[in-house]
Amino acid sequence: MPMAEENHGQGKAGLEELAYLERLYQDQYMLVTNAVNAAMEELQELNSAGKSVENIGVVAGKEAFSSIGGDFYVMARIKENKSVVAGVGGGYLVEKDAESAKRFIKERIERKNAMISKLLKSRKELEAAVMELGSKMESMAKGYGNV
Repeated sequence: MPMAEENHGQGKAGLEELAYLERLYQDQYMLVTNAVNAAMEELQELNSAGKSVENIGVVAGKEAFSSIGGDFYVMARIKENKSVVAGVGGGYLVEKDAESAKRFIKERIERKNAMISKLLKSRKELEAAVMELGSKMESMAKGYGNV
């Protein structure tokens, strides 16, 4: 095989490898974006819970929707407002007084914000890697006569 054809074949293989890496990074970018969106939804729920706990003194004796799971709710009358039941992971629930619940929600919000920051940093790094690979592929394609 003449030298020019051999280099051309290696260039095509190099372009294919870069294209594969670019797709891989794009897929990772989408996964991280989905994780950011899910974390933002969770953060919104935590903020809503925080507001509800802030106003806990107002709800005693009133009716409210109560989740029974699977996005189904029943109307329930709130008997007291002295405590909140919080999920702590693994299906475990813990009863907390209002002040402890406020602190617990605040801590979870802080952890969620930290996680979102890390995810956003990762997404930015992936975006930069995709851009860099795209640039390299463009340069290689020009160098090999649009392989």
